[in-house]
Amino acid sequence: MRIVALCVAVAVLSVPSVRAACPVVFPLPSDDRWQYPFNFQPGTRASASCFGSTADPDFDTFNDRDGILMIAWRTDAEIETGLPLDAYEILAVRVTLTAAAGPGGVGRLPPADWFVDLTVDPWFNMDYPLSDADNGSPLELFGVGFGPFFTASTWNETGFYVGGDDQSYEARDPFPFVYSGVGMAHVEDSVKDQFTPQPWAIGLPAGYNRPSTVPFPVHFDIDLSLSNESVLRYFQEQVRAGKVFVAITSLYATVKQAPSGFPSFFTKESPDAGAVAPILVVTLASTGDANRDGRVGRTDHANLAGCLGGPGSAPGLHDVPGADECLCAFDFDDDADVDLWDVAVFQERFDGGL
Repeated sequence: MRIVALCVAVAVLSVPSVRAACPVVFPLPSDDRWQYPFNFQPGTRASASCFGSTADPDFDTFNDRDGILMIAWRTDAEIETGLPLDAYEILAVRVTLTAAAGPGGVGRLPPADWFVDLTVDPWFNMDYPLSDADNGSPLELFGVGFGPFFTASTWNETGFYVGGDDQSYEARDPFPFVYSGVGMAHVEDSVKDQFTPQPWAIGLPAGYNRPSTVPFPVHFDIDLSLSNESVLRYFQEQVRAGKVFVAITSLYATVKQAPSGFPSFFTKESPDAGAVAPILVVTLASTGDANRDGRVGRTDHANLAGCLGGPGSAPGLHDVPGADECLCAFDFDDDADVDLWDVAVFQERFDGGL
């Protein structure tokens, strides 16, 4: 009863406009597959490299983006599925890969020794013969589409390969895509198709000086505003369905399958020292929906009572819920406490449900 009375008392306060952020971390993919015609360890290979095939005219039946890392994370254990799309207030999405790098030697990973390029290469610069003026090619993140063989529910990391190889050309399934005026546009053959796709994110290495003998992170911060926020809707739809897919590609040049020298990343199966599986972070807006059921109701009200600490006080002193959960759900003004300002916002959003 004290909390109800408190809500009435603070109704006259002006409600802060800051949208606090609640990062939800998914540290382990359900699937990470090196999509490459000669991957003879699908679903169990310890690393995946990203490169293109357009530097050699003999590779015309291979897909332009030849070595692709497909990744999926299950999100349904942390975020309620099946809610209306606008219930998923996604503020940011970040994917972090860890570069497979080591000191070299027998049975050990070679150093990472590839060039960093953060600029998108026009398709005509990557057609044979290459005319790209800078070294390397960017690491690019795209959405994942399916068909005609697979769907999002039937594909997994151990499935059969669909795509071009040394014998015949075929489009990829699953495939990296961008949104176009008519829907999804495949990008695995953007050079053959003579267009330059806008990646949803470009990989930015952290602490990398070539050659590196130690693993290092590469961050992909996704531009959710692309294609009139269709990219945002993609992630809302995926979170609503409980599984998020991304594809990491590059046109980084290879000639006659040259060994090493192009970007390679750990998968979740890697036993190597310093190996970290691909990580997904979905940052949601604080909404007051502590139990993430799409409502701001009586159960959330009870959680608010356990989180209320006052200005400058750590929330969740009784650990029901914990401090991080309290701040994610109820720290609307992003000031690291749950106080009367936050109660005022909660009252605005309270819908009377469970």
